[in-house]
Amino acid sequence: MSFNARDLLKLVQDFGETLTLRKVTTDGTYDAATGTLSGSATTDYSFTGYFYNLAEGTSDLTKTRKGSRACVIPAKGLTVVPDDQDQITGHGDTVNITTVRTIFSGGQPVCYLCEVFE
Repeated sequence: MSFNARDLLKLVQDFGETLTLRKVTTDGTYDAATGTLSGSATTDYSFTGYFYNLAEGTSDLTKTRKGSRACVIPAKGLTVVPDDQDQITGHGDTVNITTVRTIFSGGQPVCYLCEVFE
């Protein structure tokens, strides 16, 4: 599926919904004896984003699994950059970001295309 940045932002403007980007801000400490992680922390960032389905074989982000989705996250107003360790909550579920591609215009980030998987 091919979009230009203006099309993507228009989809967010017309059909976007309030979502939450959940970033791990402190990794914590792994205890090998118990197999547990303690002391990790997350920070939530609210944004308006747009989910769309990726048809099998159309994604150039990674090898796509049938039923994969992507989320458009506008860069404007977002104080952090999403990465493949983050989650997106909303739209009735929580998904894990597997790949992030940044769309630039004039050297500035316009939006992030995040491939997600449940």
